Amino acid sequence: MLRHAFLGALLCVVPVTAHAHGTTYRDANEATRHAPCLKLGADESLGPSYAKFEAFFTALYEHAGLCTTSIAMAPKRIEQLLVRGELDGDWFRPSDYATQFSDRLTALPQPVFGLEAHLIWLKRNSFSGKPEDLKGLTVGHQAGFRWLETHLPQMGARTMAVPSTTHTWNMLDRGRIDVFATSGVHKAALTAAWQDKTNNMNSALWTTVSFYHLLHPKHKDKVEQLNSALREMIITHHSAADLQIPGIQPAKLAD
Repeated sequence: MLRHAFLGALLCVVPVTAHAHGTTYRDANEATRHAPCLKLGADESLGPSYAKFEAFFTALYEHAGLCTTSIAMAPKRIEQLLVRGELDGDWFRPSDYATQFSDRLTALPQPVFGLEAHLIWLKRNSFSGKPEDLKGLTVGHQAGFRWLETHLPQMGARTMAVPSTTHTWNMLDRGRIDVFATSGVHKAALTAAWQDKTNNMNSALWTTVSFYHLLHPKHKDKVEQLNSALREMIITHHSAADLQIPGIQPAKLAD
């Protein structure tokens, strides 16, 4: 079952929301070994995929000789706390977001993965499935997926943020929205929940968006070691780097 993308602002109360891990440190000096774990904002709306992403970032930080604790919360809450320095990092954000906030946040140069953006509509709707034909349509979109928030209006669509995907099918069926735009990860969860309805549904891949790991600027000194660890995990096909999740594409090595 999908968790709500917006369940209210969660405070950083580690005993309730944090997922802490013991770590082993490779080639770490004593100062690094005993440094406090970095607190990462973790998207609570990832449903069944959450644990795989958590394992990935735990492995990445271990590989870099660092320690991390992931804290599940809504994407908007992560944004607020990270900018204020109350979180040390954010699991991932799309390329547009990393560029837009480059003066306040630091992104690793190497993308973590590619996330598919999908369009979903009912077969009785005449929509072609092409993004350029979204003009004039009412498009519900997954709240928190910043790339969609930016690019749907550019296509001329009338947009509606959908904080919870629980009622998405009803919104489509009742004509409140013509199309629903979401990530490949959420699309897989939705279609699994809609098994008895998928014969009446169409979907199309819009594009694949590169996602980056973000840090607060106070941790710029850790960018190089984390980026090197990430690239090595991708090159060696480290088990955690092979994110076998519907809607996720392997990252291409950055120049």
